[in-house]
Amino acid sequence: MEGSPDLTWLLHRAAQRMRAALDDAARRHGLAGARDWLVLSAIAAGPPQTQLALAHALGLDKTTLTSLLDRLEARGLVTRSADSHDRRARIPSLTPSGRQVQCHVARARDEAEAAALRAFTDHDRQLLRELLARLAAGTGCLPPGSCI
Repeated sequence: MEGSPDLTWLLHRAAQRMRAALDDAARRHGLAGARDWLVLSAIAAGPPQTQLALAHALGLDKTTLTSLLDRLEARGLVTRSADSHDRRARIPSLTPSGRQVQCHVARARDEAEAAALRAFTDHDRQLLRELLARLAAGTGCLPPGSCI
């Protein structure tokens, strides 16, 4: 349709806006930015997994993830232990401090989302989430890209 705003541009700008709010929230809680929080959240969300599996889940190069984990471990937010099935593999886990920071930033994220969507009705917010979830899930065979 002629004259309609470009969807890719709109999604990009909306993502930039939300990322900036999340970066700010993460920094207020002592993290380098949203990327650190997303790594903490991925560790907190699932069963224990190796660094390699975590890198794949986040769409990150394993070297990049190692660097992020090194920084988080130095801050006392993450520990890494040997995998019982492969002693060369490391399994990251959150420390109590890491879990606390992850929770604080999650609350700040929720507040930022609420502020960004304040002008929307409850129905509009729910519809937006449903449509974005469908768009994100897709039906093609695109490889997962980095979410951070």
